[in-house]
Amino acid sequence: MKNKVKNVLIFLILLISIIIVVGSLYYKENFAEQTFESLFYNLKNGTENANTEVVGIAIRQSLGKIIVFLILVYLPIIKLKNKYILDIQFKNKKKSIQIFPLKKSLNKVFYTNVILLMSIIFLLINIGLFDYIREQKNLSTVFEEKYIAKDKVTITFPENKRNLIYIFLESMETSLVSEEEGGGWEYTIIPELAELAKKNINFSNTEKLGGALSVNATTWTVAGMVAQTSGTPLKVSIDANSYSGYGSFLPGVYSLGDILEEEGYNLEVMFGSDSSYGGRKDYFVSHGNYKVFDVNTAIEEGKMAEEDRVWWGFDDDDLFAWAKEEILDLASKDEPFNFIMLTADTHFVDGYLSENVENLYDTQYENIFAYSSKSTYEFIKWIQKQEFYENTTIVVVGDHLGMQTQFYSDHITNKDYIRTVYN
Repeated sequence: MKNKVKNVLIFLILLISIIIVVGSLYYKENFAEQTFESLFYNLKNGTENANTEVVGIAIRQSLGKIIVFLILVYLPIIKLKNKYILDIQFKNKKKSIQIFPLKKSLNKVFYTNVILLMSIIFLLINIGLFDYIREQKNLSTVFEEKYIAKDKVTITFPENKRNLIYIFLESMETSLVSEEEGGGWEYTIIPELAELAKKNINFSNTEKLGGALSVNATTWTVAGMVAQTSGTPLKVSIDANSYSGYGSFLPGVYSLGDILEEEGYNLEVMFGSDSSYGGRKDYFVSHGNYKVFDVNTAIEEGKMAEEDRVWWGFDDDDLFAWAKEEILDLASKDEPFNFIMLTADTHFVDGYLSENVENLYDTQYENIFAYSSKSTYEFIKWIQKQEFYENTTIVVVGDHLGMQTQFYSDHITNKDYIRTVYN
């Protein structure tokens, strides 16, 4: 009985070890440019409201590897009647070596523990933990030298204050336009967004279409939103408290929301997902007391039922439709307004395929990005037809670089090309 329990435990430990190895390989292959900081932040602030489809896709893509690797690591300790002998002829001498199964002297428990330890080390290397620890020792003077505190500057608003509509596009980057225009693709899959950038103000790192370089602590959604609206990266310390759930988020930061709230703006932020994920709600409520519209709001207001949830909550078709209603409501009031929204359909893995997406390109992800470009453009054209538009500024940006590494490496042939966040 003891041996049976022991063998079951050994099998389970080897299975866990292989899941760790295959999982870290999946992470490295698909999210090679993500830092440990982003992974650690999301784990620390809760993943209960994340889209479970992402996990399901990872499991389906990894299941075959898990089975094959498990067989390979289990073979050396399995008991078989027949032994496999390799005969080696050296000069006049013949040497026989048993290569499978290993000799009885092999300690199964020791072997299993070694496999487990190696898998953990392999995981920590692939998720960048050791690089993160090394970086913690490097002191930066960026805040002392570059950050401009609110008490060091005076912001003067005109008597007729402009409205601000700030559109964050999930994983949108400039690489999705053609090389000729400044991107990394052979062809442009976001022509409408490319046209908007060329006809309006586009901050570029080149003479053509370009964008912002993605630096540490800005490479995931909430970090990108915090960095763009406050000028500060979302640094994560291992020994610090979580950001979410305490009623206050970065209390020392002075952000866009803080500025506009002081100037009497009506503020609202809209997500097609659960706003509590990653502490986004805490940030916008703490800095500007924004009204928050998310999937829970849509259910509470009867715009959708609980069983209507898709992807991260509701899709971008509904996001743009309901954003129009919220904007019109804000515009009907006497005060100026700031409306911030975040799309979700272009999130990894491979995006959400709306029934309205056209089949224009070879991959689903390209088609979804193309549809996002078209939808955003049509939404902006709608805004431009409204009475309030003449006194409104529209900002359109990606929240961070795309995380699905293989998708970009498959299409960007110029190895010297620098990927940038769209604006």
